[in-house]
Amino acid sequence: MRLVFLGQSCGAATPPLAALLEAGHKIATVILARPPSARLGETQRIAGDSGIPVVWVRSAAEAAATLRALAPDAAVAACFPWRLPRTATEIPPLGILNVHPSLLPAGRGAEPVFWTLRRGERITGVTVHRMDAGFDSGPIVAQEAIPVPEGIRAPDLERDLMSRGARLLIDALPVLAARTLQLRPQPRDGLTLAPVPTAADWTMMPALPAAWAWRFARGVAPLRGPLTVIAGGAVIPVRDALGWSPHERLPERVIDDGDGTIRVRFTPGWVRFQKSHADTTPS
Repeated sequence: MRLVFLGQSCGAATPPLAALLEAGHKIATVILARPPSARLGETQRIAGDSGIPVVWVRSAAEAAATLRALAPDAAVAACFPWRLPRTATEIPPLGILNVHPSLLPAGRGAEPVFWTLRRGERITGVTVHRMDAGFDSGPIVAQEAIPVPEGIRAPDLERDLMSRGARLLIDALPVLAARTLQLRPQPRDGLTLAPVPTAADWTMMPALPAAWAWRFARGVAPLRGPLTVIAGGAVIPVRDALGWSPHERLPERVIDDGDGTIRVRFTPGWVRFQKSHADTTPS
């Protein structure tokens, strides 16, 4: 079976590619989406070390044209950022299998792990599905659910999910090659979206529980977004969550500990944050 891999130069794309190679699958070409500012990284290093040609594309149309020229039997996608038209998804006779770090139809979109943490979900998972013309809407091949570990960082959660998805993918490929793969439509219930977050999506409100704020801030801190907390009449930029109390009530809304950290009162409990160097902005 002639395979092509579609992805990005990001950590989430590497576990499926590495698993394919470790399982002995022959990858004809790796197609990587490359926005103008993207840096070379781990995905193309793995491809280069294995002697696999890498083709950089800058749009879904370029990706479709490359697929058409390569004419693979099947393709595998992981962390590929663009929706492909139906004419492209139907180029490989056996289709394109995508590894997505959520339990579809929950978390359709570009940033499912961020939204798992933002929504405070305690169960998440990974889905292997066949691409269709929609955005993460194709029929399901396999899924695995896991509890969200307490205080986990977003990159660690994403890599774990993609590694689990890679194992599901490896199990599915022989069945795909035999043309006996069973697909099931995504459920109509439970659909949520996971778009690229706006600045407002990085903001924590003190009316929410400290348990949620700590898990969210600690989880997304490595993503280096505009993380802020609204407290004491100000929008306070923060870098990370360092500790928390689930129930203790602070005497003030914000306490500056004088060591680059602050404690902020939530409802209930408090969270200790590492402050950002950015200035505080009145709300």
